[in-house]
Amino acid sequence: MKKILTGLLGMFLVFAVMNTTAFADTKEMRGAWISTVWNLDWPTVGSRNNQAQQKQEFITLLDKLQATGLNSVIVQVRPKGDALYNSSLNPWSDILTGTQGKNPGYDPLAFMIEETHKRGMEFHAWFNPYRITTSGTDVNALASNNMARKNPSWAIAYNKALYYDPGNPQVVNYLVETVAEVVKNYKVDGIHFDDYFYPSKSFNDDTSYSKYGNGINKDDWRRANVNALIQKVYTKINSIDSSVSFGVSPRGIWKNASSDPAGSATHGGQSYYDIYCDSVAWIKNGWVDYINPQIYWTFENSAAPYGTLVDWWAKQVKGTNVKLYIGHDVSKTEVANQIEKQVNYSRANSEVDGNIYFRAKFISENSTLQSKLKQLNKVTHKQLKGLNRYETSVKVSKEGWSSANTVLLVNGYANADGLVATPLASAYGAPILLSSADTLPESTKTELKRLNPSKVILIGGKTVLSDSLKKQLQEIKPDLEVNRIGGDTRFDTSLLVAKKLDTIVDANKSYVCYGFGEADALSIAAKAGEDKSPIILAKKDAIPKGTLDWLRGESLQTAYFIGGTTNITKSVISQMNSITSSDVSGNRVAGINRYDTNAAVIKKFYTNSVQSGISVAKGLVLADALTSGPLAAKLKTPIVLVNTELSNNQKQVLSTKQASLVYEIGGGINPSTVQDVINRVR
Repeated sequence: MKKILTGLLGMFLVFAVMNTTAFADTKEMRGAWISTVWNLDWPTVGSRNNQAQQKQEFITLLDKLQATGLNSVIVQVRPKGDALYNSSLNPWSDILTGTQGKNPGYDPLAFMIEETHKRGMEFHAWFNPYRITTSGTDVNALASNNMARKNPSWAIAYNKALYYDPGNPQVVNYLVETVAEVVKNYKVDGIHFDDYFYPSKSFNDDTSYSKYGNGINKDDWRRANVNALIQKVYTKINSIDSSVSFGVSPRGIWKNASSDPAGSATHGGQSYYDIYCDSVAWIKNGWVDYINPQIYWTFENSAAPYGTLVDWWAKQVKGTNVKLYIGHDVSKTEVANQIEKQVNYSRANSEVDGNIYFRAKFISENSTLQSKLKQLNKVTHKQLKGLNRYETSVKVSKEGWSSANTVLLVNGYANADGLVATPLASAYGAPILLSSADTLPESTKTELKRLNPSKVILIGGKTVLSDSLKKQLQEIKPDLEVNRIGGDTRFDTSLLVAKKLDTIVDANKSYVCYGFGEADALSIAAKAGEDKSPIILAKKDAIPKGTLDWLRGESLQTAYFIGGTTNITKSVISQMNSITSSDVSGNRVAGINRYDTNAAVIKKFYTNSVQSGISVAKGLVLADALTSGPLAAKLKTPIVLVNTELSNNQKQVLSTKQASLVYEIGGGINPSTVQDVINRVR
């Protein structure tokens, strides 16, 4: 088929500007609830009216949570009909100042989101929809702009506290708009409801039932009211920003099997009957993006065994698009003591997408639990660096190869020819080692002895790697076959390498890079190596004639162009478009600089959120990145080219990834930048 419809081109183009809040679906959720009601986790009572202290307390808490490997926080921003944010619908919360309605002098939600995103973590805004007070039933004691004070008929007193009436349609609309206000005005990653719905079966809502019940059984009517809120909130969020996820954390038991065969083999309180929470209906109807059941018991609990409930919930989400995150109550010593067993059990179930811990204070004040979580969420940081670039290439080789039949040799200070070598190295299953033009470094000699290859291929012409190297190589191993692939220019070498690759693998695509844009070629090198597809070096405005003539006979299906228009013009793309079987005019992958192009490459070609590893190399001195290409290709992992810090786009794309291993390739990388990568891929 000769061309794909031009209207579909946009789906191929990776833009430099990326969504700042969306996270990949399959990245494991590792979260903690931060309770603000009663000043439980944050802010402390002693910090009321002290903006600086509140900010520092949150930073300290967030740093402790991040240090354990958590990647998300679920922060209670509306604990009781109030707000920890600037709202036109709800008064400022008294947990900030001691007085409901009093402006704290800053916007806590904006501050918390900024600090959370700085660390590459998700921020979920947690709402208690119906609770107005935890104590007290006098609406006149509330702030003057509290909706319950302005609309007393919306509130119902129960057990010495006030709740919004779930059966009142005006209440439902108000709650939906409350959520919408936050989604519109703040860069939240998610909206979260917990398990507070109807407070009890004896809740006195007879007035609204007689007005709105329409003869429906009262229990069913109550469940329908909660369902309506969930459905409307989900619809409203998606109408504003579909990248914001919506999830609910119901109690761990929906129904016991003794009440309904569809229920779990448990003997505890049932949220379906007790608080009118039909969480299974939300899953089956797709009204939530994730469900987060509070499985707050141990494996040994006879009434509600942990394993039994994990398995039951996994069956409920199977075949749906709803993610399953397990809630753990680590305030209970018996749960904290077996947290490794619980998390490993949930991870072993393919339907489980993460774990959330109740609550932050019980993590931050428990060093034993912190150690357990660190081990569960560990990212191995492995340094592959020597005293110089030659020794670094040896470190990379040792990491990936116990032996090698073939080795590619590249000039360590003239990388242009080596740019295109990774796909050929991958086709041979070979590492890349470095040499000077005339002399083999001792470290390279030693590594060649260890690898014991039968063949070494010199990449580049005789001015890049001299003929004298052949003698030095054969002194190591007399019967060693030494070949050369190199032309008079880097463009010639690119073509010769591609032709050699074609004798090994019949590639149906190519990656086109600017011949003097080394960083862009190295950004794509690992992916090209994984695909065993050639990297074609082009001039700014044209592909060299000899290269284009050869490509015409290769029956290419597609091609990608790495770099912006200052490096590769549209005319290059047009040339390739004339010889590929599909339309490639929209296949440019680029950012505004080498680092954003690197981010765009990772976003486009490494779509799985879970990666086996990430390699970090310098983005200005490129020899280390060059030698890491075959290893990254072998592991099917990206290379991150870094400056003194990550670019914003690199931060964003890495925050969508998860990896248990980070390689630091070569010296001279800012340690804080490496740590930033580690934190983002936890």
